Amino acid sequence: MAAQRLHQAFRALSFTLVMILGFSSASVLAHAHLKQQSPEAEATLTKAPSEIALKFSEGIELKFSKIKLSGADNSAVETGTLLLDANDNTRIIAPLNGDLPPGKYNVNWNVVSIDGHKTKGNYSFTVKP
Repeated sequence: MAAQRLHQAFRALSFTLVMILGFSSASVLAHAHLKQQSPEAEATLTKAPSEIALKFSEGIELKFSKIKLSGADNSAVETGTLLLDANDNTRIIAPLNGDLPPGKYNVNWNVVSIDGHKTKGNYSFTVKP
């Protein structure tokens, strides 16, 4: 009788652990996480960048993704057509159309990973005079 109770308790504990691990690992892997950005967040640059590049933890669907750049006054800064790195489907690039004048800039991004999950975020950088 004690062995049967012990066996039932072990099965219940095993089931609970499998469920917890299964759900927690699925949520961790479900979205593309930003791993690297250029320019880096909160960077102060002496030279304006030629592009905004973002690298994620998994492949990105370019067709459903965006990078928007704005100045300190929230005015939009025009960028070139968003590109997927030809050698790395986890890296997207927004070319800049000319030099950015000195000031603080905000990068807002929205991406859809190849598994269909949406992720968004933002950061800023500054170009010194």
